[in-house]
Amino acid sequence: MDEMRTRRTFLRHAAGTMLGAAAVPAVWSASPSAVTGHFIPPDLHDYDCFIGRVKFDSDLSAGDPWNIQPVGETYLLDEFSQVVRCQVKLFPELRRNRPGRGDAVHFNAVLDLNYAHHLHKFPFLFMTAGGHYAFNDTQKKNFKDYVDQGGFMLMDDCVSHGPGDFFYQSSCRMLEEVFGKTAVKTIGTQHEIFHNMYDLSQIGMPYVQGTQLPPRGIFVGDRLAVLLSATDIHCGWADRTQTWFGPNVPNRFGGRGLHGYDESIKMGINLMMYVLSH
Repeated sequence: MDEMRTRRTFLRHAAGTMLGAAAVPAVWSASPSAVTGHFIPPDLHDYDCFIGRVKFDSDLSAGDPWNIQPVGETYLLDEFSQVVRCQVKLFPELRRNRPGRGDAVHFNAVLDLNYAHHLHKFPFLFMTAGGHYAFNDTQKKNFKDYVDQGGFMLMDDCVSHGPGDFFYQSSCRMLEEVFGKTAVKTIGTQHEIFHNMYDLSQIGMPYVQGTQLPPRGIFVGDRLAVLLSATDIHCGWADRTQTWFGPNVPNRFGGRGLHGYDESIKMGINLMMYVLSH
């Protein structure tokens, strides 16, 4: 029990202080809609770790929107809690129904980059979609401020209408606009995210489906602050039954991914450990 309290204290302290803010407050926003565009449930202070999903507009004719597969985060957090033994907010009904797209209530929290308020409470943000998108000036500023102040963003290309890398392309352009062309770096397999908890240095970013492009990212000092993936690891998280992806499962585009649920979950846990320790 003492070990559990120590671990929970560490997780709460890490999540609350890594953005340069005070420790996680005892009471969150009283209303889930206190800031237009955000959905932050008032009970998140009951949990040790959570992931905020980013809400944004994208080209729906080229792929799925921002709210695809909320079950992915539920499975990742579930697996993480078994490794680290911490309290996380899960959605059991998602595991039963496996919805393709979720409502705001199916996520730990939904964050809109048009609004800076509350962003600092979320050390780990995740965004995905299948189509092209572009941030406006407000979103760019708030995103940069969030990253510069200690936040981490995982951006993962969701492949739904063929092996296009539309989200990845848009993300590369956006990162170059916000941080400068020379700031966007290829992330090699020697980086800590590939071997801090599980050793994935031999495979790098798990390849589930889509165009197999290298992961790229933004560093703030020595800290990896943004990670962009083209390989749809989020769909790997969602495939707990291991029936959609993997080396022995033909995907809908006629090819085969190299990896599936196990590798994608391990990559997700590595990323969560990295965020909590940096």
